[in-house]
Amino acid sequence: MAQQGAQIVAIPFHGQGHVFPCIELCKRLAARGLPITIIADSSVSATLRTVADESSSSGLRITFIELESEGEEEEEDSAPHPDNHDHHGHDHMEQNQQNAMEEILQKKLSTPPLCIIGDVMMGWVPELCKKLGIPRVSFFTSGACSMAFEYAIWKHRSSFDQLQHDDKQAPFLVPGFPPSMSVTPSDLQHIAPPFPPGGGGPPPPPGQGHPPPPAVGPQGSRPKFPRGRRPPPPPPPGSNSHSPPWMNGIKDCVGVLVNTCEVLESPFIEYIGKEIEMPIWAAGPFLPASSFSDQSTVTHDSAIRSKKSSIDEDQCLEWLNSKAPASVLFVCFGSEVGPSVEETRELALGLEAAQKPFIWVLQDHYHDHTPPPDHDHPPFDDQPRNEGEGAEDMLPEGFEDRIEGVGLIIRGWAPQLLILSHPSTGGFLSHCGWNSTVESIGHGVPILAWPIRGDQHYNAKLLVKDLQIAALIDKPAQDGLVSRKEISDGVKLLMESEHGAQLRERAASLKLKFRSTCFLSSQAVLNTFLDHLLPKQSL
Repeated sequence: MAQQGAQIVAIPFHGQGHVFPCIELCKRLAARGLPITIIADSSVSATLRTVADESSSSGLRITFIELESEGEEEEEDSAPHPDNHDHHGHDHMEQNQQNAMEEILQKKLSTPPLCIIGDVMMGWVPELCKKLGIPRVSFFTSGACSMAFEYAIWKHRSSFDQLQHDDKQAPFLVPGFPPSMSVTPSDLQHIAPPFPPGGGGPPPPPGQGHPPPPAVGPQGSRPKFPRGRRPPPPPPPGSNSHSPPWMNGIKDCVGVLVNTCEVLESPFIEYIGKEIEMPIWAAGPFLPASSFSDQSTVTHDSAIRSKKSSIDEDQCLEWLNSKAPASVLFVCFGSEVGPSVEETRELALGLEAAQKPFIWVLQDHYHDHTPPPDHDHPPFDDQPRNEGEGAEDMLPEGFEDRIEGVGLIIRGWAPQLLILSHPSTGGFLSHCGWNSTVESIGHGVPILAWPIRGDQHYNAKLLVKDLQIAALIDKPAQDGLVSRKEISDGVKLLMESEHGAQLRERAASLKLKFRSTCFLSSQAVLNTFLDHLLPKQSL
């Protein structure tokens, strides 16, 4: 039982890859008797209010307070574009949020919090905690591998000068890394400052993902961003853009919570802990409890998450029930991060040529000119919008008629947990965002990796080289555009080859290990975390 009056405040970032892990973390802490207050802006208010209401009915003390700041609408409409480096506009927006948060912490909480768990993307939280004298814990919603790679590439940058420009150079083995995870020239191409893993990132090069955004909007105005879709902050003037920006985010914190576990990333957790010389609590993965269940049942997203699927779950279930075990390929990228329009058409033709049953979640949001604020997951915006609108324009003429009965296309939001947990699903073509990665591992589904940018490349390398439960889509060295042949070959490799069968066996084995150990290890690490915060007698 927690100390009388003790409470913890959590401040998530907007993206679903940030909000979902934060919710699960808060539930696990609340299950120990700790009151939890989640403070976030209106872009995620509906989701978090639902979580608070449902938690209250189940006896968990989780409260949600909406963060309101003066002039929010105007600031969102004139949010600075990352390429413009408008520090004044962004600083003003952050200052408003900081002022609103300070008022909540001082006037709306019955007792001062034991600590604030702040998403590493929330750049103004460290300054506020320092001002108010509140202990701060940084929360990393991505994994430790990407964190370790970014740090190691920065630390050993002088050793990589020749490696980066000479493909014939031997890979560089970072002390503490597994031999299979040596740094190669291709790894050096995916450094993504000035944004941390699991957070925002610069647009990909032309031909990879959505087109680069324009520097200015019509008549020289800055592009407008809907509510909840603010871009990440530009790097401050004079900052060292070559160092991992999260190093500034963890400065002066009491430790770092990471959304991973020893079973998946032990060497990288150990490496980061030694390098940054502060507590690292690998207390994740922060997935729904069903992901750790030993029951072989299908998970219904509607029973866990408030976001409604764009397809009726019973309809999706009926389609999956009609297919043979392990025969269906699930194809899903981040809602804001995915192939280019040209590659989307190639993907359609590649899936058709492979002649394997598939479910394809088709988005069109990453094909416009609005830069996504989260290179792992899209902004979790509670405001309604027309999902999938215009997506059919990206498909080859007659495609949907030709794949009828073989493929199921879902436009918008899909019941991902239902699909991954169904026995007919035998593979997952994924961008390797961290949440999708651990959800796939938790359900024993091997991955065909098509990373787009940022930490996804390091996640893919972890899956292919270290965990050995994934194959990598071949990408041409010259233009980087993936063709229908490479897609078809990759699908056949995963779904019908002997190597694919071996990946499926290893994924099933890792699932058993994951489910039998990760939740218990998470509980133990959270106990250690609370021991660090609370007097011994308070638990």
